Amino acid sequence: MASGSHSNTDNTDDSGVRYFPYRVTRSQSRQSSQQSSRQSSQLISQPSDSSQLSSLSSQLTLQPTREKRLHLSSAAINSAREKLLTFQKAREEGEEVEEEEEEGYTGSREIVIKENVSLEKYLQYRENNAISSVRMYLYNGYIKIYEVPSFAHSAAIGRITGLMNRWNDQDLEYGTDATMILGQNAAKEPDSWVRPAHRPDPPAGSGQGANDKDIAYPTMMIEVGFSQSLPDLHRTAALYFNPRTTIQIVLAIKIFGERVDPNTNTSTVALIAALYLRTSATPLIPTSVISFGTANPDTNTVNYIINQMGVPPGSFIGVGRPDPNNNNNNFPPCNAANLPVYQMNIPGPELFNGVPAHLLPAGFPIAPNTPPAGFAAGFNLDLWEVQRTIRRNLCM
Repeated sequence: MASGSHSNTDNTDDSGVRYFPYRVTRSQSRQSSQQSSRQSSQLISQPSDSSQLSSLSSQLTLQPTREKRLHLSSAAINSAREKLLTFQKAREEGEEVEEEEEEGYTGSREIVIKENVSLEKYLQYRENNAISSVRMYLYNGYIKIYEVPSFAHSAAIGRITGLMNRWNDQDLEYGTDATMILGQNAAKEPDSWVRPAHRPDPPAGSGQGANDKDIAYPTMMIEVGFSQSLPDLHRTAALYFNPRTTIQIVLAIKIFGERVDPNTNTSTVALIAALYLRTSATPLIPTSVISFGTANPDTNTVNYIINQMGVPPGSFIGVGRPDPNNNNNNFPPCNAANLPVYQMNIPGPELFNGVPAHLLPAGFPIAPNTPPAGFAAGFNLDLWEVQRTIRRNLCM
């Protein structure tokens, strides 16, 4: 757990909570003095019983107050950032590294920097403090740092939302970095979100919205993990599908570390895309997982996806995966646009969930026994476009 030190002059105790003591201004002091004089003269001129004296005495006493605010040590944040950056380094094939740094690592890399934090305090902190050097979230009272933004990370997010915006910029809104309430004591800022422009907000004061103003939740969340381990990325689906939310889709992209072949001085990278749907019978198991990098996924990664995430082998396709329709030969490489294997469909009904029928875009409603068309057919994300963007920003 990362930690930082605080001096006494910082008005900070060992718990990391900063105190702001009550201060009396000169005008307040003068007013208090005048009020005290008037009350004292009343005491002299008017007989009073002991209870009245006690009450007036308490009024004459200026009671200091102090407000507690959440404080996160910059030293703790920087320490967590430096640790997470080690997971983004390029590695030579066969290079010995710590277990936590291995590509196929299946543990957690999240770093707790604060405990016993309430949702109210966290939301207040995020509203008043913009921290762009790391990604953090609140879960069950713990503030956890889990990612360091990078060119590859941010470019992947931008490419996905850019392609979707090209597909529909009239009926959908796109955003980033909005702190959303995800349960009784959980809040997180997604890398990016998508929401229908006509999705109505829940009733004001209902406590059913994405924030304290009860704004409607997005229908889709996009998360890209680089420092973040695959298991940590996988667990975000459970956060977003909390019973409080109305989020329908989670798209998770995992960037593994760059592999360098010292003999040929060439680089490759494994990439995984996973799609989660709330409408699935098993919403916490991806309906589709596609390997779309220039390298096969690590054996530990494959085993984790199938055995721990519970993805059926037939739903895990792409680079390095056997194609049952081609004598179990591997799927073709992801090396061009519009390859059918590397199109990930974002379904229209989930994407436009909650929109009143008369405001739905072309293609709705879907006629019975008829394949969806138009925007109802959903958006096909070409993972080749995402791969190319990531590789360019990894400087491969």
